[in-house]
Amino acid sequence: MSIGENLRKLRKNAGMTQEQLASAVGIKQCTLSQLERNTKPISLSLSLEITKVLDCTLYDLVDEEK
Repeated sequence: MSIGENLRKLRKNAGMTQEQLASAVGIKQCTLSQLERNTKPISLSLSLEITKVLDCTLYDLVDEEK
């Protein structure tokens, strides 16, 4: 899976909406939507912030074989 697909899956598994996760990491909901659709690249610093909020590893987020 792509990073966006992994992000969506991890967010849903955490029981969070796009709006909730976006607010928790300090971005707009529309930006998170773009990240999940792979239309916007994700920075390392934002990736790390997301992993903290979702209580997962960076590998969980970027693993293309999931």
